[in-house]
Amino acid sequence: GLQPTPDANMSDVMMRHLLGSDKKIEHDPGPKGESGEGDACLVMMFLVIAAAGLIMLYEKFIRKHDGLEVDEGDFVEDVKDSTDAKAKAAEEGVTFTQVALTNEMTAEEKADQAAQAKWLTPSNENPIKKAVLTLLVFYCLWVFLLTLGVMGTGFKLLGGKDSAKMFDVADNPISALMIGILATVLVQSSSTTTSIIVSLVGADELSVKTAIFMIMGANIGTSVTNTIVAMGHFANKDDLRRGFAAATVHDVFNMLNVLIFLPLNWIYPFFEKMTYEMAKDQEPCDGDDCNKTEFLKPYISPYSKGVANYDKNVAKYISQNWCAGQCGKSYSTDAMKKISEEVCTSSTDCSNVHKNYESNWMSKGYLAKKRAPAYIVGTASGTPAEFHYDKPAACSTSTKFFDNDTNFTSTVAGSLTAGTCYEVCGSKVKTGLCDKRLLKGGLLLDDWDMTDNGAGTFLTVVSLISLCSCLFVIVYMLQIIVKGTAARILRKVVGFNGYLNIAIGCFITIMVQSSSITTSTLTPLAAVGLINLEDMLPLTLGANIGTTLTGIMAATVATSNPVQAWQVALCHLFFNIFGILVWYPVPIIRKVPLDGARFLGKMTTNPKWGKVFPLVYTFVVFFIIPGIAYGITAAASA
Repeated sequence: GLQPTPDANMSDVMMRHLLGSDKKIEHDPGPKGESGEGDACLVMMFLVIAAAGLIMLYEKFIRKHDGLEVDEGDFVEDVKDSTDAKAKAAEEGVTFTQVALTNEMTAEEKADQAAQAKWLTPSNENPIKKAVLTLLVFYCLWVFLLTLGVMGTGFKLLGGKDSAKMFDVADNPISALMIGILATVLVQSSSTTTSIIVSLVGADELSVKTAIFMIMGANIGTSVTNTIVAMGHFANKDDLRRGFAAATVHDVFNMLNVLIFLPLNWIYPFFEKMTYEMAKDQEPCDGDDCNKTEFLKPYISPYSKGVANYDKNVAKYISQNWCAGQCGKSYSTDAMKKISEEVCTSSTDCSNVHKNYESNWMSKGYLAKKRAPAYIVGTASGTPAEFHYDKPAACSTSTKFFDNDTNFTSTVAGSLTAGTCYEVCGSKVKTGLCDKRLLKGGLLLDDWDMTDNGAGTFLTVVSLISLCSCLFVIVYMLQIIVKGTAARILRKVVGFNGYLNIAIGCFITIMVQSSSITTSTLTPLAAVGLINLEDMLPLTLGANIGTTLTGIMAATVATSNPVQAWQVALCHLFFNIFGILVWYPVPIIRKVPLDGARFLGKMTTNPKWGKVFPLVYTFVVFFIIPGIAYGITAAASA
């Protein structure tokens, strides 16, 4: 055989001798196979949906029920009494809410206490059964996280281009706020919106002043996810009331927060000034330190990407207005000045070059380098040359505008012949960037060949069903597992101290990197009465802070425009911290968000239209109001 090269390390040679061959072993992996994460993800989601269906059938037809949803021996209370109160409440309908506000211990509070007592009574279930179910609950939580990921992708495929288009019309604080809400609701993730905002501020497309109001909107938009989750409890009236109150405490807090800080920041932009002083010395990061720290994402994203992979860049192309074209060559400042002199009307105004022109293309006094044209056509002297991203039909031959592409000297600059074509960026111009597909990989593209909208609709529908199923199964199993000791421990931890809850909420959110996941996981626990609304509020506030820390982590690895990235991230953080300082420490003021959420929860118990109230509320608050405001702004600025 071949003589092993002397520098081949010893163990390598030994291995080969042991294997009976001197040849160096070449590992041939063969063609790249299917990794199957996408299939696995969908299968897991459908398994949970099936499980939920089976449990429902079992509950309805097989299991023996008592008259009321109370296992005997749980806690004995005068059942007649509470049903009478409920019946009376149903008859009185609307007036009942007024009664409830005056009466000390309302029927709702009684129901909540009863629900909690039911959880805290020791259970006599088999420990092995409990252990198995605990594993199943973790499995369902895992699928729940995957589903939220897939739901995000579905929303992005449906709304990604539209939400990216929105960012150009923001010129006053109110429209910026509404765009923040709408864009976040469309892609179901405040971190996506914040990262687009940071990139826009970095590219001079947005002023930090406007960006701050957008971030306030993004804060409100995030709280849509757990409101959707709370609707999964539509089957049980009390659960829906508690869950909806727990979910909307997030909305109410964020809205109250905006109510105070939007006018203040409008009068004097203190957020912008304060964060600028903090961030002005930040350097862009380079080298190996630029890796984001992520905890759960690396485990979840292969699955949601395996189902459908979403092209993040398209949204950036649209929001930064690269739709006409983007030049791939890197020109020097002098080169861009030469080009600008040929095609612009003046050193400040270049709006004649293209219908997509925006003033920030010329912010430095000459065209930004990636905006360079592919070809320019000489015109009569005194008028600017024609500017083209595509090769004009008249150009069968063309002259190079620059003599060479290293130091960019040009003999023709300043004396163009009318009607002659000059090649500037030529074939290096990328056109049609905004028409690229949003779906760039995964099962839905490779195997099922779906359109963007088809895939988006499919994913959104499946993930919403899967979300409800996950919650149903998790709550069903928790009822068996958590009863007794575990519930007591949870109550003790969560009821210990509000400020500890803020820390817990913050920690969980940093681990899962999304406040909506945290609040959506806690909402079912609140719905079944394990967590009080008073404990839910600080957990939510903690989640709010945790999500801003995710933004700060992203800012630490910003390779370009670090100052603006830091400014936006810090604004987000302080907006939430100041909000907590205003609304949380003083018990009387703390009652405001809590009562607001309680009122919204009560609305769902109305016998006539309580069931549709959550839907109407979500549509009005998160779609209709911002949509109308956005429409007015868009029309006004058109």
